[in-house]
Amino acid sequence: MNVNVVLLASVLLVHGLVTTMWWVAGTWLGLSRRAAWHWMVSALANGLALSLLPVRQLLDLSSGILVAAVLVVLGLISMRRGLQSFMRLHHTDLSHAGLGLAVVAFNLAVCLPMGWVRLGEAVSTAVVAGLLWRIAFESHQPIAQEFGHGAARAHSSLLGAAGVTFALTCLEVSVPALSAWWQGFNREQTLFGFVFVHLMMSIMASFVLGYLVIMRLVRKLEHLSHHDSLTGLLNRRAIEYLLSRESQRLQRFGEHFSLLMVDIDHFKRINDRLGHAAGDAVLCAVAQTLQAHAREVDRVARFGGEEFCVLLPHTLHEGALQAAERLREAINLVSIPWNDEVISVTISTGLATADNPDETQDALLQRADKALYQAKSDGRNRVVSARRLVAV
Repeated sequence: MNVNVVLLASVLLVHGLVTTMWWVAGTWLGLSRRAAWHWMVSALANGLALSLLPVRQLLDLSSGILVAAVLVVLGLISMRRGLQSFMRLHHTDLSHAGLGLAVVAFNLAVCLPMGWVRLGEAVSTAVVAGLLWRIAFESHQPIAQEFGHGAARAHSSLLGAAGVTFALTCLEVSVPALSAWWQGFNREQTLFGFVFVHLMMSIMASFVLGYLVIMRLVRKLEHLSHHDSLTGLLNRRAIEYLLSRESQRLQRFGEHFSLLMVDIDHFKRINDRLGHAAGDAVLCAVAQTLQAHAREVDRVARFGGEEFCVLLPHTLHEGALQAAERLREAINLVSIPWNDEVISVTISTGLATADNPDETQDALLQRADKALYQAKSDGRNRVVSARRLVAV
């Protein structure tokens, strides 16, 4: 079988699968839809460009290389736009439009009619090499910050290596001595090697981009599983896990900690009088205030309904009492605009300090709850400390 036919079939198969993958990801799965559509266009353009190389040999189309060069540049522009969208980078649409139009005009309106195929190929491969290195440079740090240095190095290395191959191609086309030396090799073998290398790079680049998309999805799902969807605070499962860890530290190393159970006073009245939307606004305002006035090491969670939990690591009773009063006073200053009025709220807090390594997590929560109910009974808008349990 002719090598060019095998190459053409391989290119169509690989890039057809990659194009379909991004189409499914963006259309059916809704994964980074805008970026996926750009990467689909990029895969399609690169596939068509690589397909033109064996087709050019089969049909003896000398102009095919100029069309392929235009497609590669447009595909890279689309890939860069996808990365800018995915990584939330500054969009360079104006420069993309200018570069795309310049390459199309130079190759198809100038070089093609004049028969300057080698000049168009040299300029286009230089542009492609520069684009690849530019994309690798501008996306390396954002990828490293979100996904780690390993993923950033893999992505940048692939783009950098592809840039080197295009730079070498530009050099070979531009220098007559190198061109004559290169033409001494078997053309089918060199074409096969060029297309094979770029097929492998396309597969690996698509794999890296797919990895980034999936990792962002996994982290988003992980975040949702540990955070309350309304307030953005930790949820009950997450805070109970952190409580368990603090209890283990208390048992092993004697590191005391404290717990605050916080409840919004008369929250049901707000819901009944103003509606659940107003209640949600109050919950969000209280959550933001608690988070803003807690220490960096503290953990704030929505425990359920209008009840919140604040975990204070390495904190004894006196320090926890000061922290609880600070949070209560901060909530007293909160004003939530709602329609034609302003909603003011207060909180009641139950405080429990973990002093006894033998006390279970459930027992600690019960002590904090009892102190909270006592604060409610005593008139609300206050902090009540639970009876302390000290190891005998």
